[in-house]
Amino acid sequence: MSDWLPETPLLFYPSLAYKLGSDEALLLYIYRDYARHAGMQADDGSVECILPRARWLQLAGFWSEARLLAATESLAQQGCLNFSANQGGSVRLRLLPEPAEQPAEEAAPAEAPPKVDRLPVYDAPPPPPPPPSNGSNMIDRKGPAPTFGGSIGWRRHKDELQAIFEQAEERNQQLQPMQLGWQPSDMFHAMLPRHSIPGEFAQACLDEFVLYWLDKDRKESNWDQKFLAWVKREWVKKQTREAREQRYEQERVSTTGGSNEDTRRDSRENRKRTSRLIMDFTNTDDF
Repeated sequence: MSDWLPETPLLFYPSLAYKLGSDEALLLYIYRDYARHAGMQADDGSVECILPRARWLQLAGFWSEARLLAATESLAQQGCLNFSANQGGSVRLRLLPEPAEQPAEEAAPAEAPPKVDRLPVYDAPPPPPPPPSNGSNMIDRKGPAPTFGGSIGWRRHKDELQAIFEQAEERNQQLQPMQLGWQPSDMFHAMLPRHSIPGEFAQACLDEFVLYWLDKDRKESNWDQKFLAWVKREWVKKQTREAREQRYEQERVSTTGGSNEDTRRDSRENRKRTSRLIMDFTNTDDF
């Protein structure tokens, strides 16, 4: 029977989910567990740790970077930690201790109810007491909505997500498909002498390159770079093929020691000599 639970489980506290949010409660445990092994504790009780950006993303690898950043900033806004990104790409986390609860004020002694001689009589039932306003009613407290794989709750950082979408859209706009009749730019021809490749050879490879990528239906931001790699690869193949043919020709000449005509003449003489020997051996008239 296969094991459906191969990894160490993560603890999820429902009380923290009510207080901070579902993603925030799970992420706070992940940060606390990491800081327990790799953090440095300060005198004020906080724990600080610095980790590379790739390691930070691996802490919650089942989330996207936008979702992880949103939950981290939400914890920072709620006073659970301090978060900052360094210029070198590392991430600094400082987990703050939980603030101590303020002692409850001593309740004033309740006044004794007035003494009455008889019970009051009402024509209608008294109205119900108003709900408590100390925040104990969980329905009135709008916390982060639970996330089930596709949302980050009510706290959405539209500015950061919008920036990510705009960057992706800008990259997509720079991509260009291959078109029939495409020609490399002047920058491409200026780079050919650096690789000792003749311009005529590159022009001979152009049609095959265009037809190949037209069939692939692919988009690129710089087709000159693609074409340069294509030409360099074909040039290496051509040089290798010519060197192999030259080496074969040299070996053939050194083996035969002359031209093809001399080789054919020697072969005919050898056949004639063999035929005379055979005829002399089979002639038994003199015996």
